[in-house]
Amino acid sequence: MTRIRSCFSRSNTPSVTPTLMAAFAALALAVVACDSGTQEPAAPTPDTAESAGATPEAAPADESAATAPAAAAREGDIDSARFPTELPEGVTAAVPDNFPADVPLYPGAQPAQGKGVEIEGSPQAAVQLLTNDAFPDVHKFYSEQLQSKGWTLSEDTVNEGAGLIQASKDKCKAHVLVTPVEGSGCDIYIATEC
Repeated sequence: MTRIRSCFSRSNTPSVTPTLMAAFAALALAVVACDSGTQEPAAPTPDTAESAGATPEAAPADESAATAPAAAAREGDIDSARFPTELPEGVTAAVPDNFPADVPLYPGAQPAQGKGVEIEGSPQAAVQLLTNDAFPDVHKFYSEQLQSKGWTLSEDTVNEGAGLIQASKDKCKAHVLVTPVEGSGCDIYIATEC
């Protein structure tokens, strides 16, 4: 059991209900089939992630950027203390290449960690995004944008300040967890299976 660990480092992130976080961690673990490798490179700072083209803006543009809330908190960079200090083997500070194009990326959010794999012919991806925007704006964005892109929401709940959205479209499933960060901003965890 000591070799099993989450695909996503939770260092420097706020607390969430233990049940909700455990459920999402188990989901992310299953979705990206993490291994327990020993190599853990330092996570890039927001500047290096951006210069490597790892920001969601580098992904194909869509209408969601035009409909995102224009929150003043988005001005400025994400505090570097919010990024994980270490990444598990195989996890990068980027949106995975196999991330579904019709799952929206929150405008202005920066990837903290992500991984994509294919299991039995099924592409699966998980990503953590960071934003300075307020929880209500981010949660509303995902609820509205997923539906506008043809996803059917099977769950859209807020529990103790964290929001969980589960959606499906054709043979694809998406799970979005939005957690507020103490002070300001949100962490966005998205796991997909298509």
